[in-house]
Amino acid sequence: MNKKLPIFLLLMFLIVPIISNGCYSNLTQDGTKSLAPDFSWKDNNDEVIKLSDLKGKVVILDFWATWCGPCRETIPHIEAIYEKYKDKGVEVIGINMDESSKINAVVEFIKTNGMKYQVISDAKGNVASQYGVTSIPRFFIIDKKGNIDKMFIGYDPDMEIKIGNEVDELLKE
Repeated sequence: MNKKLPIFLLLMFLIVPIISNGCYSNLTQDGTKSLAPDFSWKDNNDEVIKLSDLKGKVVILDFWATWCGPCRETIPHIEAIYEKYKDKGVEVIGINMDESSKINAVVEFIKTNGMKYQVISDAKGNVASQYGVTSIPRFFIIDKKGNIDKMFIGYDPDMEIKIGNEVDELLKE
């Protein structure tokens, strides 16, 4: 009996991420949207930006790390979304969760992978904690009013289409 528990737990850790790939949902059970937790960062000009400053735009938050295989798979899709919508009132913000000691590797990774959208560091996991992120990659789509519209978990080969469809609908509002 005792030997079965570790095997069960191991299987759960392997199966649950597979099952959840590509899932998305509203964050509240009653279907209402919740306000996106606010956070701030410094941009390339050393100016402090807050998420709430982006109201009026659709925002895509991408929680990722360099060591995460599925995160690496999502990068070309998120980059394509960025290129398609960057001039249409959409902001894409990559939130990197690598340790702060890996900052040079992260910068090199961004350059090597041609990531043109803004990437900020969340090495201490403060922003991830605010959003309840327990696994990556994870994406949040925030509407023009600053509410979380959808959350996507994991890699999905059709994610570019699915996220694009959500963005298109939010841009109509």
